[in-house]
Amino acid sequence: MLCGNLVRLRAFEQSDLECNYLFDNDPDTALDMLKGMPFPMSHRDEQEWLSQQSCYTRGEYQFAVENLEGELAGRCGIIKIDWKNRCAELAMMIGAPYRRRGYGREALSLLCDFCFQELNCHRVKVSVMAFNEAAIACYHACGFVQEGRLRDEVYRRGAYTDVILLGLINPLESRP
Repeated sequence: MLCGNLVRLRAFEQSDLECNYLFDNDPDTALDMLKGMPFPMSHRDEQEWLSQQSCYTRGEYQFAVENLEGELAGRCGIIKIDWKNRCAELAMMIGAPYRRRGYGREALSLLCDFCFQELNCHRVKVSVMAFNEAAIACYHACGFVQEGRLRDEVYRRGAYTDVILLGLINPLESRP
């Protein structure tokens, strides 16, 4: 368990099923955060996803984001690891009722610390749709810098939008 002043990152439990189901089926979450098809999740789909979250997972490592009152506020995780180049791709979702409370910023900071200090990553990266200004501000607040832009990458709400690529180099490593 990784603990901060506002949130804890912990393993998922069976009791998280209903809350995750509600987060995943929130229309704004699906349209604002997921680049793929914003298709509804069934309880069975959510159960399948939840059953795959384990310390024995290969290649994707998800944490439940829990506030200090014990409420599930979202999730964050490592969705791809390139061990040779010591690079990890991260993802994060904070549920609608828990946004704009600092939970995302602290969860991201804890996740980055985990990647740098425990996994020995040199670099972490994220991608976010250009209209998601709150997420971009969160990434910038944690030290990420914009490294690129994929023009008209995702079709949302009747128009194409850019995807912003951001990265963070391990601040504990010196650069030549």
